[in-house]
Amino acid sequence: MKIGADINIFVIILLALIILIGKTAVQGQKNFKLFYRVIVFFILTLTAGSFYYFTEGASLKGFVFFSHFMMIAFHVFGAISAYSWFIFVLHETEDNLHCNPSLKNFYIIPLIFQCTLLISSGLFYYDEKNQYLQGYLCFFHYLLIFGYLFAGASISFIKYIKENRYAQQKNCFFLCLFSLLPLLGMGIDVVFPNVNSILPFLVISIVMQDLNLMKKEIFQDPLTKLNNRREFQRHLVKVTKTIRKEDVFLIFFDINDFKSINDTFGHVEGDRALVMIAQILNAAFSNTKAFIARYGGDEFAVILKKEEPEILSYLKKVDASLVTLSASLPYNISLSVGYSVYGEENANTIESLIQSADKKMYWNKEEQKKTICENESMASFHSIP
Repeated sequence: MKIGADINIFVIILLALIILIGKTAVQGQKNFKLFYRVIVFFILTLTAGSFYYFTEGASLKGFVFFSHFMMIAFHVFGAISAYSWFIFVLHETEDNLHCNPSLKNFYIIPLIFQCTLLISSGLFYYDEKNQYLQGYLCFFHYLLIFGYLFAGASISFIKYIKENRYAQQKNCFFLCLFSLLPLLGMGIDVVFPNVNSILPFLVISIVMQDLNLMKKEIFQDPLTKLNNRREFQRHLVKVTKTIRKEDVFLIFFDINDFKSINDTFGHVEGDRALVMIAQILNAAFSNTKAFIARYGGDEFAVILKKEEPEILSYLKKVDASLVTLSASLPYNISLSVGYSVYGEENANTIESLIQSADKKMYWNKEEQKKTICENESMASFHSIP
């Protein structure tokens, strides 16, 4: 067995295991479906390449035809893998362009063009000994793959620079790294043709991205797509250890009378309310590097490095958004809020910081309840004939 086929088979088994293990852990999520589509087409690319290794140089007519067919499949599946990766990047960076069908059709044009080139001998051909030789248009195949990977890396990097949200910024970094490593491998292969480094770089990238997706799944709330409590605890420890001059604020939010939404309108509507609150928090803190998490149940937490007057302006944004949202719903949504500053007298440890913010939030909740009761009492008084 040739060493090329040996390596390909090993990689195919490794990638197949990644898909099998991933599918048992995560089901039905679009980001995993798109990523596993990339892996599947890469497996098909390697499979076609392995079959070609076995039949290369064969003189029998059937083997010659099979060898030609496998090389065509190799080029097609390799290009589809790069295209699938580009679509995955668009999805992960939440780029609205990929939602436009006409633009999506535009992205696939280079792929279709390459498939038409395979009809001719422009990409590759065989000599009289059935040996594969690159055609005068073979550079287009590498240009297409390079183009999709480079476009994915560029989109990820631009999003990384512009993004303020902690979790999304970290995700964009890994997306960019995934694209750059195969590009680095291609560059090494151009300078040193006998090294064949693109395959190990691709495998490293796939494993890294799979681990990143799995890590996101572990530290992300499945309903709101915010960070979960586990990631909140981890990030709070990290940020309080690296604190410098800026004050670290911990803000707790709690949905008022959330039980009545579930009891009156059902748990599906209750879940929708939680998602809408998450969207409001994301929008209110969109121009900051705030860390936003679902702390548990109907509670949310925000970790932010800002001065107190700025904190109040963000809270006003949240209140204004809630008023607008409530006007379009059959029920009212409001939040109780409490915040504390790390390093204050009663908040000089992580535990006391959480307790202080939590205590202030529940004090705010009680004050809002008193106000509602007083308003109802006044309304009843004025209604007495």
